Amino acid sequence: MFSGTTAALAQQTTVKETVAPALKSLRYDEDYRYLSDPTKRSDPWDAIKYIPLGFPSWFLSLGGEVRERFESYSAGNFGVPGKTGDSYLLHRVLLHADLHAGDSVRGFVQLGSHLAPGKDLAAPPYFDVSDVQQAFFDIRLPVTGNANIDPDVRIGRQELAFGAQRLVSIRDAPNVRRAFDGFRIGGSIADVRLDAFVTRPVLLHAGAFDDYSSPSQAFWGLYTTVPKGVIPNSGLDLYYLGFENRNALFSAGAGVEQRHAIGARVFGGAAPWDWDWEALGQFGSFGQQEIRAWGFSTDTGYTSAVGSWKARSGFKATVGSGDSNPQDGKLGTYGGFFPKLAYFNQAGLIGASNVADLQPSLTLRPTDQLKITMACDFIWRQTIKDAVYTSVGIPIAGTAGVPGQYSSTQYSIDLFWQADRHVSINAGYVYVDVSRSLLKVGGHNSSFSYISAAYSF
Repeated sequence: MFSGTTAALAQQTTVKETVAPALKSLRYDEDYRYLSDPTKRSDPWDAIKYIPLGFPSWFLSLGGEVRERFESYSAGNFGVPGKTGDSYLLHRVLLHADLHAGDSVRGFVQLGSHLAPGKDLAAPPYFDVSDVQQAFFDIRLPVTGNANIDPDVRIGRQELAFGAQRLVSIRDAPNVRRAFDGFRIGGSIADVRLDAFVTRPVLLHAGAFDDYSSPSQAFWGLYTTVPKGVIPNSGLDLYYLGFENRNALFSAGAGVEQRHAIGARVFGGAAPWDWDWEALGQFGSFGQQEIRAWGFSTDTGYTSAVGSWKARSGFKATVGSGDSNPQDGKLGTYGGFFPKLAYFNQAGLIGASNVADLQPSLTLRPTDQLKITMACDFIWRQTIKDAVYTSVGIPIAGTAGVPGQYSSTQYSIDLFWQADRHVSINAGYVYVDVSRSLLKVGGHNSSFSYISAAYSF
C-alpha cells in the first residue's frame, strides 16, 4: 500500500538516481518521493510525477497508459456451439492521480475508457465506455514503540494481485482490468508481509460510470508472504481465501457457492535454477453439496547462456480437480477464484478447473529488453465425468461425460519487447489442435493471434 517505511525512504533520498525506476503493472505501487530532489529528475514526465503542494510531504503524482491491442480468433471457445471467427481492436486509456497528504494519508484515483471496435457482442470485460477503475484512501495506522510494524488501511475500489496471480489477478487481458470494492489492511511485521481484505468484485457495465459492487459475489481472505530464509533460497506464501457466488455454474448445475481455500506457494531460485510451486485445498458448499477440491501448479526453469543470448528451459505442470462422481453429494470441481484469463497462453480458451496440463517451454533473451517464448501445452481433463471449462470457469456444454480424457494440444509463440521505459510491444500466435472429445460436441481446431503496443507514463 504505502511504499516502504519512513526509514527506507530516508535512505532512498540519499542515493543519486541515475535511471528512473521501471513503471509497474500496479501503478499505485510506484513511489516518486525521491523526485523531491530536482537533481534526480531524468525522465521527461518527472515534472508531473512529483508536484509539491506547499505542505511538508504533500505532493501529487499523475500518470497513465494508452494501449492498443489487435486480436483475432478463427474459432472462439473451440468453435462450440458454432465455428465463428472474430477479429477486433481493443483500445484502453487509463489515467490516474496519486495524492499524498503527508506520510499518513493518501488518495488514489484511476479512470478508464475501454473500447472494442469490430468485436462481435462487445461487452465487459472487453468494452466499458468510461468508469472509475480505482478510487481508494490509504491511512497509515499509528504504531508506537515498534519500528518493525508498519500497518495501513485501504478503503475503496482497488486492484488486487497476489503471488503468481494464479488465483487473484489484475486480468490485464483481455481489456478491462479487474477491480474490487472493499477494504484491505496490510503491513509488515519485521520482514513478514500480511494482507487481510474483505471485498466485492466490481460488476462491469458497458456504459459511462455505471459499474458497481457485485450484489451476488463476495471475496475475502488473508495473504502472508514470508521472506527468503525460512526455506533455503525461497520465499513462502501462506493464504486463506473465501468466496461466495450466488449464481455459480458447474456441470453439476447452478446454485449458491461458498468456497474456502487454504494454500501455500514456494518460490525462489539458485542459479541456474528457478522455481514457483503452489498447492491448495478447497472446501465449502454448493447448493446442497459439499465442496472437496484441490489444485497444484509448478513452474521450474533452468537458465543458460547461448552465445550472447540467455535461454530458459521451463516446465510447468498444473492440475485442478474435477467432479469424478456427480451423484455422491460432493462437488469436486476446482474453483479458480479470479485468475489470469490467459491462464495457459494468450488465447485464454481454457482454465484450471478439471484440468491436467503439461507445458514445456523455451524462452530466449537476445537482450534484457527482448524476450521470445515458445511453448506447447498438452491438456487433459482430470476426470471425464466433468466438463471442459473455459478460462472464466464456465463448463462447455455437452462435454461432461464425453469419452476421451485428452482435450487439446496448444502451440504458442510470444514476443515481448520493452522498447524503453514507456513503450512496450508484444505479439504472439496460438494454434489449438482439439481432441476427439471436443470434436464430438462440435469443437474445431482454431488459431489465435494478437499484437499489442502500450505507452505508459
